[in-house]
Amino acid sequence: MQLKDKLKKRLILIDLDGTTLKDDHLTINPITKNALQDAIKDGHTVCICTGRSLKDTIHIYNELELDSLLVTLDGGHISDPVHKNFKRIVLPISEEVTKSILQHPILKGKIENIIVEYYHTNMIQNSADNFFIVDANAEVPVQGDILKDWNGPCSNLIIKLNTNLNFINIVDTLNAEFGNAVKVKSNLIYGVENIGEKPILIITNKFVNKGFAAEMVAQYYNKDIKDVIAFGDQMNDFEMIKTVGYGIALTSGNPKLKEIASGITELSNDAGGVGDTLNNLLK
Repeated sequence: MQLKDKLKKRLILIDLDGTTLKDDHLTINPITKNALQDAIKDGHTVCICTGRSLKDTIHIYNELELDSLLVTLDGGHISDPVHKNFKRIVLPISEEVTKSILQHPILKGKIENIIVEYYHTNMIQNSADNFFIVDANAEVPVQGDILKDWNGPCSNLIIKLNTNLNFINIVDTLNAEFGNAVKVKSNLIYGVENIGEKPILIITNKFVNKGFAAEMVAQYYNKDIKDVIAFGDQMNDFEMIKTVGYGIALTSGNPKLKEIASGITELSNDAGGVGDTLNNLLK
């Protein structure tokens, strides 16, 4: 894959887990880190676009020395951490809908853990569960009883089930009853597929997706979406990869994502696939 105009200054969108970050979910291959920072020095704009929350992302944003818009929660939260010129966009789920979902009969006795997030705040039902803690540098959520202690709307609701019995029926039922307000996704958190005995439900505002976020960020920076470069590895990157002009999937990524991508990296995320491909495109 080649860029039509190598002199044009690009908007570059990067997913984190499984894409920019290595498989440890902590570190960035030096090839990728150097390529991203070189691109910024050359006048390109690099923006993180991740499913993580703001609190789980800001230290990576700072490590890359970014001052651009930051897209978190798969597009449910778009912020401007450095300049604060962009009015924060948060696509919420109402408290009523959140608690109605948690109290739905189909989930009775099947919830092992819950995380709920909004702006800079997040709460976990059981902090002893290490499944949600993928990055030791991120802040640990406050522990609390979500039904009793969480007040107001949220932007993201993650439910870990204690069984996979009737799992597809659970997803279909919740989407059918709450689909006017939310989108219930499953089996994917922080780029890690979880199709074992204890599946994951990820619930967001119905309009949340990275394709929408890509268009918002491109508009802000006055970039034609056809000129935007984006890197991703999983199905939560699908809309972003499909929307931009140069959607690139990691070779180590989901096969279905690679089917619709404009290009595929030669190297994995662990080996610096984003940086290697970016150098080949921009140099």
